[in-house]
Amino acid sequence: MAGPDRLPVLGLIMTVSSLWGCATFRRVSLVLAVDSFSSWMLVAAIPLVVATRFGAGAELVGSLALRLLPGILLAPFVASLLQRVGPRLPILCAFSATALAIPGLAFAPDTLTLQAIVVVIGVADAVVTPGLLALRSAVVPAGRNMEANTAFQAIDRFAKILGPPAAGLLIASTSMPVTLLALAFAQLAAAFLLMFEPAGMPKQRKPAPSGGPTFAREVVAILRETPLLRALLLPAFGYMVSLGALQPFLIWLNRDQFHQGPEMWTLLLGAQGAGALIGAFVSHRLAGALTQTQSLLRAYLVASLLEGLSTFALIFAPNHLVASGLLIVGGIPEMIAFATYFTLVQRLLPLERQTMLYALTLPLMDVFLIVGILSGALHASGLMTLSQFWLFASACAVLPVLPFLRWRTGDRQGET
Repeated sequence: MAGPDRLPVLGLIMTVSSLWGCATFRRVSLVLAVDSFSSWMLVAAIPLVVATRFGAGAELVGSLALRLLPGILLAPFVASLLQRVGPRLPILCAFSATALAIPGLAFAPDTLTLQAIVVVIGVADAVVTPGLLALRSAVVPAGRNMEANTAFQAIDRFAKILGPPAAGLLIASTSMPVTLLALAFAQLAAAFLLMFEPAGMPKQRKPAPSGGPTFAREVVAILRETPLLRALLLPAFGYMVSLGALQPFLIWLNRDQFHQGPEMWTLLLGAQGAGALIGAFVSHRLAGALTQTQSLLRAYLVASLLEGLSTFALIFAPNHLVASGLLIVGGIPEMIAFATYFTLVQRLLPLERQTMLYALTLPLMDVFLIVGILSGALHASGLMTLSQFWLFASACAVLPVLPFLRWRTGDRQGET
């Protein structure tokens, strides 16, 4: 008999449809969809603004890194804020601030002004990213973590497929100011959706410890009591270095090796998103089998390894089409790694500790993302060829996975 197990696309749609019956899940998913689409458009637009107006060298690398810096510096404050007042109000304020800042990118008279605007957007990101993760964790129906996380990641990957090409097309067909104004309205739309919370939206359970030392002690306790988190975090940090390096690498690959116009790099981002969307179907098929902590961990590590190896092959791509194909292939295990990562975190930690972990690890991941972005200076300055630069970035993704491949968790949950 045909069913979701034999028809993965239909199965994923049916899963999302059943989850969609939960009002809180539906509202958070809509907010995530609007924010993800506009965010991926902005990821593509900012390098184009910088490259066309101020150059594709140090200015480009600096603007990419500066957007991430506030998330690192503000991590303890954001953690305290989210646990004291809940994620909803801070996210609303951050969406509004981003909407006000985005149009200014088109009119910045110099690099310093543009980078100041990028920092403002980064401050808003520092609130939105952990805030949305907390909302996501809170609205996942009991016992449906893998399906829900797959659905959330599918939403983001749909946005990654459509957002960057949409930004390039809109810029080419209208202008940069019009495109940025549209992104500002999208942020306001996300805020509007979040303003009217449905019945059942989770409330904050208890205030957070306010002091920095208390935050640090709580985080240390989480890591000490849950050693399995090391097998999640160390490969994730290495992946973030590679991911940070990927943005300038794709821009240079598109320009110097493929000799394409600047808007064409947005299609490479979209290709990676297409692969992750295929990975969503694969992840849905695996959801029934990945019921134990050990199997989830193994899937996470193998997927992380395959993603790093497949994207390394980009340096051998002879043209834009082959590079797009490799990005699609690499996006499939990337999606599985994302879904299993969040499922493991939700299995290992209660909701309050998840918020604390995200408040710590998201800034740390931004640190490694910045390391990856700034490593682009090795190529921009002439110290490394493009091939050597990408070999370094790919090694950062692959090597941290290897020591954990033989780990055993000792978990027997779900065995018969």
